[in-house]
Amino acid sequence: MSLYIKYRPRDFDTVVNQKHIIDILQYQVINKKLISNYLFFGSRGTGKTSVARILAKAVNCQNPKNGNPCNKCFSCISINENKNIDFVEIDAASHTQVDNIRKEIIDKAFYPPSVLKKKVYIIDEVHMLSSSSFNALLKIMEEPPEYLFFILATTEINKIKDTIVSRCQVFNFKKLNIDDISARLSYICEQEGYNYDKQALNLIAQNSDGAMRDSIKYLEQINFFEKITEDNVIKFLGIVGNSTIIEFIEYIKNLDLKSSFELLQKISNGGIDLIDFAKQIIVYSDEHFLEDQELYTKLSDCMINIIKDSKIYPINTILYKKELSKFFTTKYEGIDKNDDLIEKIVQNIDSTSLKTALKRYSSIQSFQNGYLHMNVSNEFQYAVITNEKNLQVLKKILNKIFNKEIEIKIDLIKID
Repeated sequence: MSLYIKYRPRDFDTVVNQKHIIDILQYQVINKKLISNYLFFGSRGTGKTSVARILAKAVNCQNPKNGNPCNKCFSCISINENKNIDFVEIDAASHTQVDNIRKEIIDKAFYPPSVLKKKVYIIDEVHMLSSSSFNALLKIMEEPPEYLFFILATTEINKIKDTIVSRCQVFNFKKLNIDDISARLSYICEQEGYNYDKQALNLIAQNSDGAMRDSIKYLEQINFFEKITEDNVIKFLGIVGNSTIIEFIEYIKNLDLKSSFELLQKISNGGIDLIDFAKQIIVYSDEHFLEDQELYTKLSDCMINIIKDSKIYPINTILYKKELSKFFTTKYEGIDKNDDLIEKIVQNIDSTSLKTALKRYSSIQSFQNGYLHMNVSNEFQYAVITNEKNLQVLKKILNKIFNKEIEIKIDLIKID
């Protein structure tokens, strides 16, 4: 048995970090104020199907306690083992057609339960149903018999018809936070007798995208190394450690673009996906946000742009060059951002090639005491900007904007 199944929550008290939902459901069970149709939505691995099964047991349990199923009576055991004809769990991804829905649900739903108090249908990934299947389901959900109980689960609520949503009580399952995932992994390791480091569990949690299922799956697989260490997690997941992230951010703080690009190249040469690295930076920025709000806000925005544009640019190092070279903001006389100065220069230029080179491939690293330091991220565009004629045009425009002589230094920032 896999760890995820073995340690799947079996009552409301063991569900991790969904208290805003659990409190309501337990109240409804205790006070017998349940409705017929529920819709659970949220990211994968956040407990939607587990809570649906717990709720199915709770409404049918012969010996409930504080709204929790006992997991010992016939009803609970038969649902846990999925061996009760009155409890039906369907994966909509494999039952998309109306004939399947009619056969599995519509034709059988109006018959009263044979064994349980309530006949329960859990439809997972319900957004995968066809339009005709939704319509067939809607008919029975509009006026369900008192004994009929629907629990729908989805990761994409936007794909579900409003007519279905409006007939359900809707609960939003949030992603699990790193501390809660790490604590649960620690509990499992203690129960299983795994040899582990706490930092390794934190690293697994950071890279599970808020999904408990993924984190437990990673834990089980990494345990094949015989010890769950940070180095083994890094090897298995193909990620970098926090020390590399800290080194990268220090280069950014020190305006050392050259060293940051060299580190990126080293990471890429080591087989690490640079888009995954961008995601790690975002997670790290979130954890350390209060230490430097301006830095981590800008850094997160930068990484988000890299991830967003990764489908357009086939070479990820170019994305980093493009975004990081625009990262730093320097205040000017009446000009607040680097991009504003570039735009102001471009407005005074007639040459299309020079405009393109400045807007798309150049950025300002610093501008102080009449000295402008620019970076260019493309060799051809560097040649365009530093062409003697274009360089004179650029100097003339800057002198006009600031009404004084401006010195210019232009560097080519290139990753081989």
